[in-house]
Amino acid sequence: MQWLILSKPDRERLHPVNVALFFIGMLTIPFVLTHDQSVIVVYHLLLFLFVQERMVFRYLVLPALYAVMMCIPLLYGASIDTVAIYETTIRVTLFVTSSQWIFTLVRLDQMGPLFRFLPRLTRLTGMVLALIPSFLRTWPEVKMSHPKASLAVRLERMAAYHILPIEAAPSRLRSVTRRDVQTGVLLTTGLMLCFTPWSIISALLLPISLLFTKGGIRDAYHVYRHKSRSAATSTGERT
Repeated sequence: MQWLILSKPDRERLHPVNVALFFIGMLTIPFVLTHDQSVIVVYHLLLFLFVQERMVFRYLVLPALYAVMMCIPLLYGASIDTVAIYETTIRVTLFVTSSQWIFTLVRLDQMGPLFRFLPRLTRLTGMVLALIPSFLRTWPEVKMSHPKASLAVRLERMAAYHILPIEAAPSRLRSVTRRDVQTGVLLTTGLMLCFTPWSIISALLLPISLLFTKGGIRDAYHVYRHKSRSAATSTGERT
C-alpha cells in the first residue's frame, strides 16, 4: 500500500528560497553528520520504500563498487583499514540517498529567480546544479537514444537535456506567504541543527518536512479509500 502520494502541486508552490534551503540542508548532512550515519542511511531507504520510490537502490551500486575496490589489496596479501573503508562507504551512500531525496521532493529549476541577479553566471550555475546528482539518471537514456554517438556527443546531449530553464524564470521573486514562512522556518531550523551536536535531528527532520504535506496526505487518503472500496467490491463479487 502506498500510504503517501508525493503531491506535485505542493512541490511546485514551494518558494525558491525554501527550495534552496532544502537543497543546501540535504547536501550538508553527509558532510557534517559524524555519528549515526548508518542509522540515517537506513532511515532514508525506509522512507524511499514508504513512498515506493525504488529507483535509488540502483544507485547504491556506487558505494558497493567503492567498497569492493578498496578490498582488492587483500588479493595481494596487503592489509586494509576496514573501519575507514566502512565509514567512507556509509558516507558515500548517505550522499547518494540525500541527493536523490532532493530530486524526489523538489525541482531545482524553481530556484531560477534566485540567480537573476547574476546574469552571466545564470546559465553556468543552472547546468552545474542540473548535472550534480542526475548524471546516472540520464546516462542510460542517452546511451539508448544515441547508441552510435561518441562520448563527447552523449555528454553534450545529456547536458542539453538537463539545462535548467533559469533564463525563462521571472525576474522577481514572488511574494512570501504565511505558508512559505512556516516552511522556511522549519527548513532553516533543520539547516542550523546540521552544525550542532544534534545534527541527527536535522537528518531526520529535513526529508519529512517536505514529505508530509496537506496535498500528499489528502491524495494518500484518496488512494487508500479507492483501494479499500475496490477490495470490498471484489470480495462481494466473489461471495
